[in-house]
Amino acid sequence: MKKNLQVKFYKKNDFWIRFSLSILFLAIFIILFFTLGGSYFLKKTKTVDNFVGNDFQLHVIDVGQADCLFLIFPDNTTMLIDTGTEKTSEEVVNYIKTTLSKEKINGIDYLLLTHQDADHIGGAVEILNNFSVSFVMRPKIYSNIEVDLGLNLHNYKISNSLTFNEVISTAINNNCEFIFNEKDLCFMFGECSVEFLSPSQDTYTDSNNYSAVVMITYQNKKFLFMGDAEGRIEEELIKNYGEYLKADVLKIAHHGSETSSSKEFIQVVNPSYSIICAKANADLPSVETLNNLHDVDSKILSTAIDGSFALSVENNIIVYSFINKPSFDIAILISITVLILILLWGIKFDIKMYNKKNIQLMEDLND
Repeated sequence: MKKNLQVKFYKKNDFWIRFSLSILFLAIFIILFFTLGGSYFLKKTKTVDNFVGNDFQLHVIDVGQADCLFLIFPDNTTMLIDTGTEKTSEEVVNYIKTTLSKEKINGIDYLLLTHQDADHIGGAVEILNNFSVSFVMRPKIYSNIEVDLGLNLHNYKISNSLTFNEVISTAINNNCEFIFNEKDLCFMFGECSVEFLSPSQDTYTDSNNYSAVVMITYQNKKFLFMGDAEGRIEEELIKNYGEYLKADVLKIAHHGSETSSSKEFIQVVNPSYSIICAKANADLPSVETLNNLHDVDSKILSTAIDGSFALSVENNIIVYSFINKPSFDIAILISITVLILILLWGIKFDIKMYNKKNIQLMEDLND
């Protein structure tokens, strides 16, 4: 009887030793997991969080071979420049919802559609259906529904694009106010100015040249957004604005295609940073564009390489950040922890390690 009680005592304590050590190692794992960035894997939507609360934020959302840029201005006005494709619309909606929630901002004030191509407006319907959008800035092109409703008040071209027509129809149904993209439009949002440099004409033969070219200035830092504007527009901009085009950040036109970003234009703009919205393992950006940027020592930030990223201005200095990924291989951490737990429960603890006083106590009870 005394022997059976001792065996039960040993087995019971053996279990609690294993259990206590397991809890200890699991606690260490949890601390390391979150300290080393493991929360990255727990987020359904991964956003750039480093600039939460900053007066000026530019989020470049990775939508592959398409454009999508989200801005927050000093007075909390928000602007979305293009929406990516229909295929990536859910990702864009989730990214913006998450960002707005962290900033405690409701809705999108301005939706700027630089031009009518599907890789720039494909996700607009989902944006309009998921957010309260006050103003839609749009190219000087009418949809069929506007013709049917007699809303085509200017001598603009009419688009038969199903995507464009659906976007405009949704905006009308949501009571959005339209603003046609046009040179010399200017807005002030707090200490931030938004100025349209193009288009200067009502009609173009190439859809890319309808692109809204926008200069945004904050704390003497200039951000130039080119949409898909091609060489003809670049020449026109140089002629009309010259050195005024000098910008700290340039959103490269047409995903880095050789039809844009001429050597002369890049030298005039002379950007410290260049943003390229492109798809990984694609033919763009072109070698010519990359060479032109390297010639002016411009730092290239590309969604094809970096995924989504964001820029801000702090103490009159441009800063940028990527989505915070783990600084350690979490798979290795998990493997080590599991291995320790397996070994821990496989070890047979020697009964000699127990306190003799406890053993004596059990013997006395047995007597």
